[in-house]
Amino acid sequence: MSPALSPVVSRGLALAILAALVLLAFTGIVQPLLETYGTARASAEQMRTAIAHAEAVGRNPAELKAELAQLKERQNSTVGFLRGTNEPLAAAELQDRLKTIVESARGELRSTQILPARDEGKVRRISIRCQIQTDIASLQRVFYQLESASPLLVLDNIEIRPRPSRVGGVDSGLEVRFDLYGYMRSAS
Repeated sequence: MSPALSPVVSRGLALAILAALVLLAFTGIVQPLLETYGTARASAEQMRTAIAHAEAVGRNPAELKAELAQLKERQNSTVGFLRGTNEPLAAAELQDRLKTIVESARGELRSTQILPARDEGKVRRISIRCQIQTDIASLQRVFYQLESASPLLVLDNIEIRPRPSRVGGVDSGLEVRFDLYGYMRSAS
């Protein structure tokens, strides 16, 4: 036979067992359900935010196709590139532009030399080496006009020297040598 417990101890023991069962049910069943519910609720909120963002940013397919066509057309555009269909014509365009600019600034184009073309990514670099004689104000105008208009041109390897005078002194003119290059689209 088992020893008899006092009514107060048996009630306390029953309450302790009941509390243990409630705690076990809570931690085993209710708590995982609450955690799953919280995770699902957070995921649903993220999805609502993503849908709202997509609706705000989203456009219909026709708009996207039109924008893509514009971008492709702009990519294939020749704006900023030399217009020659081949390297000699592009180099001739460079020389002609240089001659026009130098003469309009009252300078003198002494010589030009076409340098070998070379590929730089998807474009082809066309270069000429130039020698001009001018004064400093005209030189500034020449450089500005070369670098500021289209097609885009770049000056490189600039060498500026005072022009010697025939009497043995120094003239107010300058002898300027530089490389001038622009780009044309590659044939590929």
